[in-house]
Amino acid sequence: MTETTTKKTASRASGTPRRKPASFRVEDVEIVMPPEPQELSDDPEPEAEVSGLPKLERGLRWGSIFLGALGGLIGLLASLWLYDYVLALIARDDWIGWAAIGLLALVLFALLMIILREVIGLMRLGRLDRIRHEADSAARQNDKPLAVDVTRRLKRFYRGRDDLTWGMQRLAEHEHDIMDAEELLRLGERTLVAPLDPVARSIVASSAKRVSVVTAISPNALVDMMFVAAQNMRMLRKLATLYGARPGFFSLMKLARMVVTHIVLTGGIALGDDVIQQLVGHGLTARLSRKLGEGVFNGALTTRIGIATIDVCRPLPYLEQQRPRFRELVAEIAGLN
Repeated sequence: MTETTTKKTASRASGTPRRKPASFRVEDVEIVMPPEPQELSDDPEPEAEVSGLPKLERGLRWGSIFLGALGGLIGLLASLWLYDYVLALIARDDWIGWAAIGLLALVLFALLMIILREVIGLMRLGRLDRIRHEADSAARQNDKPLAVDVTRRLKRFYRGRDDLTWGMQRLAEHEHDIMDAEELLRLGERTLVAPLDPVARSIVASSAKRVSVVTAISPNALVDMMFVAAQNMRMLRKLATLYGARPGFFSLMKLARMVVTHIVLTGGIALGDDVIQQLVGHGLTARLSRKLGEGVFNGALTTRIGIATIDVCRPLPYLEQQRPRFRELVAEIAGLN
């Protein structure tokens, strides 16, 4: 009783109006739905309108129009010049005209073959990349159907190579007896890829030695840079050809970009004095001449690029074989083995 009186007193003191309870029917109740939220848009223009900024309208891209029109005009002029030139050669009707027409046909045929080689090089490089990624996925997930598909495509990719004939025969003899996905990939690595790894290692070592010697004795820094760049591109082409990529110019540029990306992602570009000191010996680095130190450093950098190229071009991951060790190759280059 006391508690009820206290509540009434508190309600009167607060000034809250009291109302009598009322009865109603469900049909008399009007349900009002809340407004639907507006969908967020990626267009930055509504935000500009809300903030009071003027709405920016995109106009014509005159630079793109200029470049496209200029390219079309140059192509049209070149076509007209070639057309008039061919007609003039045919009108001569002598041996000079026919010889010029033959040379022109040879030029066009060679250009067609170059384009075809570039396309094939890009396609084979893409096939290598897909085989490597799918083989890694099959090994990690123990996916037997995917491993069988990778092995089949790998055999098709290396078909017709004389240096892998014995490996092809051995793989064909034993692949149907293996039930595990990783073991099947190990067999493919042992028979088809492992015979190529020592050759790739020797390519990297010889290129790095050549870079070290030339940069150590060359007196011009510009010559050093040009030689190192040319030697590294030559090494990339040899390694890609060894593993079956057959790169042209554009596919070689793509391979170089893939190698640089691989080095950056793996964090393997950092080379410092601590690496050289551990390889050559503590304290001996200080007694080396500056050019000799540059030669060792450039050789180590070429070795790192070569190992990354092998990782990119190798069609199978390292399941049974051992990845080339950077310190061992640099020590071999320095003549410390």
